[in-house]
Amino acid sequence: MARLKKRYWLSLSILIFITILGLLGWRYWQEFKQEYGFSINWQGAHINLSGLSFDQLIVNKEAQFTVTAKDVVISWSKLSAQNLNIDWQSSDSKIATDNTKNIVETASEKQNQSGFDYSFIPTIVYWLPSTIDINSLRVYEQNQELFDVKITATKQQQAIHLDVSTNNQYIANLSATLLFNQNDLRVDIQNGVLTTTLNQFGIENGKILLPFTGWITNNRFELTNSGNASVTIEKANLSDDSIFSQLNGALTFKVQSPIPVEPKQILATAKLNLNKFNGIYKNSEINSATGNINIDIKNKQFTVSVPTLNIQEINMGIALQQVKLSGSYTASFNSPNNGTIIWKKAQADIFSGSIFLEASRLNLAKLPQQFNLRLKQIQLKDIFATYPAEGLAGEGAIDGLLPITLLSVNKKEGVTFKPIIKKGQLTTTNQGYLQFENSALKNYAKSNPNMKILTDIIKNFHYTKLDGTVDYADDVAKLGLHIQGHNLDVEDGKAVNLNVTLEENIAKLLMSLQLSDQISEPIRKRIEANLKKESAK
Repeated sequence: MARLKKRYWLSLSILIFITILGLLGWRYWQEFKQEYGFSINWQGAHINLSGLSFDQLIVNKEAQFTVTAKDVVISWSKLSAQNLNIDWQSSDSKIATDNTKNIVETASEKQNQSGFDYSFIPTIVYWLPSTIDINSLRVYEQNQELFDVKITATKQQQAIHLDVSTNNQYIANLSATLLFNQNDLRVDIQNGVLTTTLNQFGIENGKILLPFTGWITNNRFELTNSGNASVTIEKANLSDDSIFSQLNGALTFKVQSPIPVEPKQILATAKLNLNKFNGIYKNSEINSATGNINIDIKNKQFTVSVPTLNIQEINMGIALQQVKLSGSYTASFNSPNNGTIIWKKAQADIFSGSIFLEASRLNLAKLPQQFNLRLKQIQLKDIFATYPAEGLAGEGAIDGLLPITLLSVNKKEGVTFKPIIKKGQLTTTNQGYLQFENSALKNYAKSNPNMKILTDIIKNFHYTKLDGTVDYADDVAKLGLHIQGHNLDVEDGKAVNLNVTLEENIAKLLMSLQLSDQISEPIRKRIEANLKKESAK
């Protein structure tokens, strides 16, 4: 009988303890609801050996947000939900907005005064279930779905291992271990890895691998790469003007931001080590680009700098080879197109010679501005080979200085930039020759006997000096040449001065050169579409 009474007393004591604990918890929940405006509703509540379960559990906070969970199971070892939806709403009423703002400001003041007591985190972790499984967590804002993810959390002593994966076509996986740092009163993020497979936004077969570490406090977080982060994109149609055919690079990064995240207060650095890049921009094809690209975000502005960038070829109808770039671009987020370009090096090989921009800076917010393009040892024979004309040949090397003025032009689609050249200078560095003879020239000489001497001279004209001027505007280039020389076979080699004026639509010339060459299909289609538009005008 004594043993039986002990059993009853033990069971009765446990029951009384659970009842008191439940009443205290219920009282605390009622006070919490009243103070913060929460309400809770449930359907299909069940208690069994597996724990407490609900068919549906709904938590509301006035008109600000609603949390709806379905097929919820709560026990000492497990918390699971089949679907968990969080729907944020914002009122259109100014009064409601002002009230919300006051509530947020008051809450912020209280938080700044007291702060979050991180010493409670070990206790919270201790009482958490061993595993947390949420099959589908959907977050909505104004009834628009922001993301849908699956979450699995496993408790590991004072740490939690977290796995998050997407439930839609945007394939991404995130895993990390969250460990409480009692000395610094923060949560450390260890062994973080983000992997994504991108086949959206015009990207085909894109892969990103980002190993990272970091920390988070009640008002700030930091993330830093911890291994070999990489970016691989097989193809990307970013816009009508920009197409990547291949991108392969290694990435390092560091990001700091307050909580909640405010773009103007983000501090970030990133470095992309470009191992290989091929692409198309407008009517230009870029082949085999390698180098480093750095991105810095600070004080509401961003800087993209290029310490070294080497491009094997940029083909725009005329090929620029062995292109070398070094410089930076800085702009604010409010006016990303009105930044400052600084270049230390911008050079390329062309026509067996070279061209380069003199080191300078260009403020796009204060146009027009001028910079200089220099030409060195441009070979005439290569120009004639690229831009052939019947019966025309020659040799010689040309240097030049082209002052380029960049203008801003307002159009319906936005502000565009237009270059013009006034009084550019060309000159030869040594002697050379020009040969020009074809059937059209012969027929012209027959019908104009007075021009026979000129046509005879330019059959084999050896020049001692060649200089000229260059003007360019609205796609049209005007070239004025002054040539001094002679033909030993005509009039005993008497000295002759020739003045020649040439005019050419550069845009149409480059298009014709591209169409006559082997170019990529996207560029060909783009050129043909432009030609149809021009002919339809």
